[in-house]
Amino acid sequence: LGKGVLVQTTLWGNLILGPTARDMHNEEARNMSPATVQEYILSKCKKLCPYFDPKETFHAFCGARAKSSRGDWIIEPSSKDGNFIHVAGIDSPGLAGSPAIALEVVRLLQEAGLETPANKSFNPNRAPIITPKAGMLVYPPKIGRRGLKMGPVGKNDSNGTDAEEAKMASNVICKCEKVTELEVVRAVRRSLPIDSTQVIRK
Repeated sequence: LGKGVLVQTTLWGNLILGPTARDMHNEEARNMSPATVQEYILSKCKKLCPYFDPKETFHAFCGARAKSSRGDWIIEPSSKDGNFIHVAGIDSPGLAGSPAIALEVVRLLQEAGLETPANKSFNPNRAPIITPKAGMLVYPPKIGRRGLKMGPVGKNDSNGTDAEEAKMASNVICKCEKVTELEVVRAVRRSLPIDSTQVIRK
């Protein structure tokens, strides 16, 4: 059925189709047109779930992933500089393995001489900001809330006070994952310092 092809919706109500992968050393795969790639993915998705509307997908993403010639992960210090750690060739298991990989990288850096004193005030436990959504509706429904609203910048913005929490909860800031103004405000007010828009996204 392809490499990792899925048909699913996110917590934010968006449809996800795919992904798949092409080995670029294979000439036939390398010369596939964008339309052919899309047809290939859709054909695999329809074998899993015959009934879905591809138009419900919001974005299309692609990228290049370097393959390891060793047939295994590369997690080791550079032969040129022991303070530089190579982490490459991870492939799909990287999502599940990332916490253990991070610990191994820290261990290698400590062996290289990096001092890592423990931060006694650090709290590793944070409550998630998860607001399940289905389409333009918000669950659980609340009295007086008609659903999510999209519009020109500033049209639905609140004044940022707690009194306008309901308005913030319905004002969509990012259409990709239907992130609301309230979710952004809550992220900004958390304990970790915020110094850029990229940090808010994370």
